Amino acid sequence: MIPDMLESIQSRLKHTFYLDLRMLASFRIGLGSITLWDLLNRVVAFEAHYGTTGVLPPNKATWYADFLALTPLHLWLSTDSQQALLFFLHGLAALALIFGLKTRWMTVICWLFLNSLHIRNPVILYGADRELAALFFWAMFLPLGAQWSLDMKQRCEWRGKCRTEGWACAGLILQVALIYFTSVWSKSGNAWSNGSAVELALNIDAYTSDFGRMLLSYPILLKALTYGTLTIEWIAPLLLLGGHRTSLRMTGCWMLISLQSGFLVFMRLGLFPLVSIIALIALIPLRVSSQKDRSNPPKQSIHSSLEIAAVIFVCLMLIWQVAIIQNQFRANVVLSKTPDPIAWILKTTRMAQSWSMFSPDPPEKDGWFILEYHDTQKGKSVDLLRNGEAMNWEKQSSDRRGFGADRWKEWFNKVHLRGLNWDQTVNYFAREHRKLNPSNEEESFMPIRLWYVEESAQRPHQAPERHLLFESKQSDSTSTR
Repeated sequence: MIPDMLESIQSRLKHTFYLDLRMLASFRIGLGSITLWDLLNRVVAFEAHYGTTGVLPPNKATWYADFLALTPLHLWLSTDSQQALLFFLHGLAALALIFGLKTRWMTVICWLFLNSLHIRNPVILYGADRELAALFFWAMFLPLGAQWSLDMKQRCEWRGKCRTEGWACAGLILQVALIYFTSVWSKSGNAWSNGSAVELALNIDAYTSDFGRMLLSYPILLKALTYGTLTIEWIAPLLLLGGHRTSLRMTGCWMLISLQSGFLVFMRLGLFPLVSIIALIALIPLRVSSQKDRSNPPKQSIHSSLEIAAVIFVCLMLIWQVAIIQNQFRANVVLSKTPDPIAWILKTTRMAQSWSMFSPDPPEKDGWFILEYHDTQKGKSVDLLRNGEAMNWEKQSSDRRGFGADRWKEWFNKVHLRGLNWDQTVNYFAREHRKLNPSNEEESFMPIRLWYVEESAQRPHQAPERHLLFESKQSDSTSTR
């Protein structure tokens, strides 16, 4: 009786948790491409974020990390030239993944490199980084090279197959579904219940595109979008578990892809919408020949071992998500109650994850940073975050705010919100400005000041408030020369 019951459960799982091999091939190409794009974006601020003289020296990096890296190569090899070599090798592995060369090995290598890179500067990370790490983790268990690849071994093993089933598929599907389910669960504030959340979010200039600002003229539409977002995030994750009813999962996938496409057009959320769309592409179900595909992959030890590992990690992921919801999404509280070996596994695999966006409500205040510096060569004060332009307290029209892209935005916002030390940041910008604008004159001491200009998203006509975050002393100014 028990074997029959287990066989019935296994059969139901196969009908629910399966993935199309062609979609997995698209998923592989997407993972490799987004990794290359991410590395190129990071290179723009390579010296600042990863250099030994940047804003976060290697010996301080782990102070701000809430996860572990199995092989923290970027901390072991910390010189600038070694970091550049690691970037190059990471890019080669991503390129090999795109073409499907030694697919499983390249997936593992990309996952190791990715976590090592993230722990080198955890302050500049955001949701897209955590999701990408999670996707690479589950990708290691899946046959990404079975279609459209140079991986002859996997192509031969999976010849005649259209899809794959099992616990590894369950892991990826549940991972994607939980991202949205826990995110909507955490949206418990008044702004989401009264329909004003999207309007508040679009009033945050740093995260809003020009198209998004156009929507602010239509309050009724904004209210509809608020409730529409909640509806999609509640219903679509359940549809992803539609099982053999491919139309249900297909509907769920396209609902979420449409949601992410809206984020892509109307907001500035970095790589997050693209990473999310890549994940959803992997879940698009097979429509035509799923019932004809009854063959099984060769019974080799590697497949059995991967399935056993996948079962363990699926259980850990579900237990963690239940625990973190019960503890109001406080990861540290859950980890403190977890046995050390299990906590180490959760942190190393980065399953100790919490997903939320604009939760419990979007912030009601917005602002921008100004780094005031007296340029003796120009004879006036300039803003180092606006490429040395003359001081101007007005808000910039550009959503990038003049001092760089998404990584810099994360750095400034997190250092500000967490009350971290500004010395290294201020010294870096002052030093870089002096490199580009050398002066032979003896500089008299003038303090460098970092300001945060805060405005109310709900009362945009109210005069912004200026907050002095940092003022250098004479010894600090001397050390930057």
